[in-house]
Amino acid sequence: MTKTITGLSFAGLASLFLFSCKEQPVGVDFGEGKKSDTTYVATVEPVQDKNYYIEEFSGVRCVNCPQGAAKLEELSNMTANKGRLKIVTIHAASFTAPDYTKGSKQDLSSKQGEQLMNLIYGGDMSKPQASIDRLNLFTGTNPLIGPRGEWENKLNTAKSTYPTTPVNIHISSDYNQETDAYNIKVKLAYTANVSEPQYLSILLIEDSIIDNQIDPLIENYTYRHVYRQMITPINGAVILDSLPTKVAGRVYETNYSFKLDLSESNEFRHKNWNLDNVHIIAFVHNATSGENKRVYHAVDTHLK
Repeated sequence: MTKTITGLSFAGLASLFLFSCKEQPVGVDFGEGKKSDTTYVATVEPVQDKNYYIEEFSGVRCVNCPQGAAKLEELSNMTANKGRLKIVTIHAASFTAPDYTKGSKQDLSSKQGEQLMNLIYGGDMSKPQASIDRLNLFTGTNPLIGPRGEWENKLNTAKSTYPTTPVNIHISSDYNQETDAYNIKVKLAYTANVSEPQYLSILLIEDSIIDNQIDPLIENYTYRHVYRQMITPINGAVILDSLPTKVAGRVYETNYSFKLDLSESNEFRHKNWNLDNVHIIAFVHNATSGENKRVYHAVDTHLK
């Protein structure tokens, strides 16, 4: 269905996302002008190369976070990983407050990102840390997430354990001048039978934000893959829950629409965004409330 989302309506919904790490939030039905989602069975598509979804937690006051960012860029530039790592860097909770006396231009921290941190990872953490496909790969108190020294090894483990995806993801966007809205279209095409419940998450990141890193002080530092806003509910939108099995050849198409809110009160700070650098990431995953939170596949495109 088409869901229209504005910064104002997200602000009004913020209280609905105050949940503990053990709770599964009720899916929120956004918006106006709905039409039915589309599903049908077609010829099975060739399988896309599987991409790997990385959630990194960082901050402008985090001493080791520039090294974490550099490690992710190193991994992204490896020949075997080119174009296949979909990274979301979340500035949430500790070590994220800007310091305008030291040249901060904007606040990169995210309340939504903090809510996601609580939901998936059980609360605040030392930084930088990252997860790979939300898999239980790391040692320690939280097997979902670990320090930068382990990222390359754990990425290789994820690649060898899950080398393929059972669902292709196609994503596109356009801008409607008449409605002043951005439209996001997602098509899921199953290439293998999947019986467990699945969810679709869509979010926006901004690349190449130039601002000061406060600790250590690095002027005109380039921040990459910065989490800006979730388009679906934080826990994802359920995919075809009326079908116990999504068979190979099953196709599901859905549309989302949202408007920018340039007011000072907008919690997503749309007025600071450079839209030329905004990307959409869509990924399919298991329920966020379960023991297995696996992400199956992720794709991205520019917001157009």
